[in-house]
Parts: sequence; structure tokens; C-alpha cells
Amino acid sequence: MIAANDFLNVCKEQGYTLFTGTPCSYLKPFINYVIDDSELDFVPMTNEGDAVAFASGAWLAGTKSVVMFQNSGLGNAVNPLTSLNAIFDIPVLGIVTLRGEPGGPKDEPQHALMGQITTSMLEQMQIPWKYFPEEVSEIQASFNYATSVMNETGRPFFFVMRKGSVEDYALQTPSAANRDNNRDVKVESKIRNNVIYKRTEILTSLRDLLGSSTAMVATTGKTGRELYEIEDSKNQIYMVGSMGCALSLGLGVAYTKKNQKVCVIDGDGALLMRMGNLTSAGLLGLDNITHVLLDNGAHDSTGGQKTFSERVNFGQIAKASGYSRVLETDDLESLEVFLKNDDQKSGPSFVHFYMKPGSPKDLGRPNVTPKQVAVRFQQYLNEA
Repeated sequence: MIAANDFLNVCKEQGYTLFTGTPCSYLKPFINYVIDDSELDFVPMTNEGDAVAFASGAWLAGTKSVVMFQNSGLGNAVNPLTSLNAIFDIPVLGIVTLRGEPGGPKDEPQHALMGQITTSMLEQMQIPWKYFPEEVSEIQASFNYATSVMNETGRPFFFVMRKGSVEDYALQTPSAANRDNNRDVKVESKIRNNVIYKRTEILTSLRDLLGSSTAMVATTGKTGRELYEIEDSKNQIYMVGSMGCALSLGLGVAYTKKNQKVCVIDGDGALLMRMGNLTSAGLLGLDNITHVLLDNGAHDSTGGQKTFSERVNFGQIAKASGYSRVLETDDLESLEVFLKNDDQKSGPSFVHFYMKPGSPKDLGRPNVTPKQVAVRFQQYLNEA
């Protein structure tokens, strides 16, 4: 058994000061110590997959990070680990607990199966792993091994933490919920009930309005493909997979580089899949991020099936989640006015744009590989 600071001091020495994830009783000493240590930073996320995407965004922006969660949530992280990190070659250092370890201490029944398959799941995803060090003498060598593997593969590496690996540590920092939730924020409604625009027209307008000084994160499906066809640029990243993770990746970029403007272009189906990201955006309160939801009420990339977004008031949810400015519109002129006045705010902005379904005929796919996109996007962020 080691003390939390035994491992965390090595993290500091290696430049890992940003931590994200979701709680687990095995991780309690770690998370508590990170919260108490002024040199370390813990950003909670609403689920494990969003934590992976957030850490990946931070890495693209030049910050090493550690993602931590319980093995019961490993399933939530499969999507970004396999269709974000694996194809973009984004390494993050992970710690996953081994609840329900076969032959280990008695645990709750919901952990029994996951305890049996945790390490094999990592191996199936081609993620190298090692048991978390339980002796101080093992820490440096274990960390060096993890670093060398990530440098060689460009992929995540996970430590698997058994029960009792870390001494208990009680949280010293008081935690109090701020339930204001921007109740004084008004949802600007500029809906003309005349939905005439398609995605390509809106994306073209966004590019013209925001320019090359804004990092643009396009959600999976036709959004990224159309943005690429309008004009490919190094300030754009196309989320070809990891559906629903565009906002959490964008938050990782915006959190790490506070002076970099970030625009996340989301879709109704994707946002419905991971709506917890709205609360993460509101909690972080970053004024350098704009979240644009393009809503056509359909899964356009897979044949136009309904998403049921027509039953959801995204603007009110964004307001309640803590966004500082909210616009719902079906008009490009009001979008332009909103974005041009976006500097006068103290938190994230949200735009719910109602649009028509449909894409250009013979819509192509990016000729640049995801890895190439990630490399140049990272260079763009580091030069900004």
C-alpha cells in the first residue's frame, strides 16, 4: 500500500497535473488529495467516456492528463477509447479500479462480471495495462513503463487498481454546491418558423463569422464531412467517431487554453446521447467556448431516422445547466448578431439552430487521416 502523494508526486514531476474522471471508493484517496493539492487540478465529468474525451482534448491542447474511474464505467468509455483515441493516436494515462476482482475481497453483485473481464476488455481494445503499483519502490519504474508505451504507441495506457492499493486520505477542502444555475439568463428566441437552411449553409456562415482564430470541433457524421468539403483547415477537427463526445473534447481544449476560442458544432442525435456534457460545460463556466447545436430532428448520416429532438427544449436545458448566453433560432442573421456580441459574457454560449435535413449529393469524406488531422490541430493549438 502507498500513500496518494507517493504516486502523485511522480505525476507532478512528469508533468501530469490535470486529473478527470468519476468517483470510486478505491479512488477516494487519490481524488481527495488532488482536490486538496493546489498544484493539481481535478475536473469531474458526468460519465467515464466524457472524461476520456475531455482528457483527449486537453492533450491536443498540450496538457498531459490522467483519467480515473471505476471498472463498472469502463463500458461507458469504450466508444471514445476505440473511435477517438485509437484512430487519432491520442494517449491518455488511465487508472481503472478492479471492483469484483476474482478471488479478491467480497464486493457488490453488480461488480462480479466486470471484475472478471476488466483486463481482457483492455486487451481487446488493444490498450496496454499494468497493475497499479502498491509499493513506493515500484512507482517510478511503473510510471516510466507507462510513459514509454504511450510514447511508442500514441495510445492510452491504463493502471488497474486493486482494493487497498492506496492509504485512506480524508478530503480537507470543503465542497459546497452553487445552485444559482444562471436563473437570470434569458433564452433569446429568434425563431421565424420558417426553416429554410441546411447544414452546409450554416457551417459556411459559421466559418465566415469565426475565422481561423477559432478552433472548430465538428461532431461525427455529416457535420464533419460537410465542414471538410466547404474548406479543410488546420483549425478544424472532424470527430469521425465517438458520437456525443464533441463537447467534452472541446471542453478539454478550452479548459487547457483559456485564451483560445473554441466552437463545438453538435448534432441533435449526438447531444441527446450524452446530455451530461451540458452540465459539465455549465459547471466549468468557460467564456471561450461556444456550443452550436444543429438540429434537423434526424440521424441524417444513417438514413434520416427521427431523433425525437422535437420534444426537447435544449435552450432551457442549457440555461439551467449554467450557460451564460442562449439563443434559439432558425435564422442566419440572428446567429451572426449573437456571435458578434459573444465577447460580452461570463461563461459558455449555446445556440440551438433549427435546420432542414439533407446534405449535398455525392458528399465526400475527408482525404486526410484522423491522425493527420490530430497532429495539425495540435500544432495549431500550440501555435495560438
